[in-house]
Amino acid sequence: IVPDNGFGRNDKPDHDVFSVLFHLCHASSFYNTPACLALARVRAGLDTTVSDLLKSIVPVDFDSSKDLLQRAMDPIRPPSDPKAAAGCLLVQILEDENTATDETMMNVLEETLDFMDMMDEEAAEVVAQRERNTKGKGFQPGDKVEANYALEGTYYSGVIVEVSDDGKSAVVKYDDDGSIESLTLDNIRSLEVATQTVTKDGPMSDSEALGFENMDEKCLFEAYQLKAKLAELKSKHGQEMEAARLFEEAADGAMNDGKMKSASQWSIRAAELQG
Repeated sequence: IVPDNGFGRNDKPDHDVFSVLFHLCHASSFYNTPACLALARVRAGLDTTVSDLLKSIVPVDFDSSKDLLQRAMDPIRPPSDPKAAAGCLLVQILEDENTATDETMMNVLEETLDFMDMMDEEAAEVVAQRERNTKGKGFQPGDKVEANYALEGTYYSGVIVEVSDDGKSAVVKYDDDGSIESLTLDNIRSLEVATQTVTKDGPMSDSEALGFENMDEKCLFEAYQLKAKLAELKSKHGQEMEAARLFEEAADGAMNDGKMKSASQWSIRAAELQG
């Protein structure tokens, strides 16, 4: 059943929003990061790329939104983009409420900055993999893969540590126990980020695969803005050297982004703390 939601008889929505909500809740129960993020946005009164009808049936509840955002940040596996977006939204909510302890805020800021660093690393790896695939070079040391352990038919995640001179086999180090094994390439497959669509030239971004930008995964803050927020808290708690370093990094980021006023302010703060 598709709810009316103010639509006329001839312009009903093209999907069942209750079914969408059910599947989002189910995925969120398994700590699926994009699902948790989508639900958290709706609970915070924001739109989501998943469905523009969810706001009509899901009530706003910021406590629930915060819980979902924290859940979105918990999984270990990539991609990191939605985790960073979840962290930014959580920072915004905590700032608006102004009830979180400094320790809580610092933890969220540090975790979100870590996700942003991982975002950059993952993006660089995608570019590198595309270049390798385009040039036909195959696997390289450091590539994340899944390998057919002991040729038993079960694939486990690991990393390439060595490729044979003839390019027909490689040594894989498994993530779970650190053991290594030499396998032919037909027993090794690329480990792609879960949400990515793979083409012959390598993995596509969500925007490329969907044909539009996934606004759910757009960060509300730049990394340098979060560093400045974290620096203020570090300074408040007597961690002057760490705060100075963060202010310097924030100033560099702001300068690169053309935010000269902020860059100047943060440079001065760094100098004051160092002096």
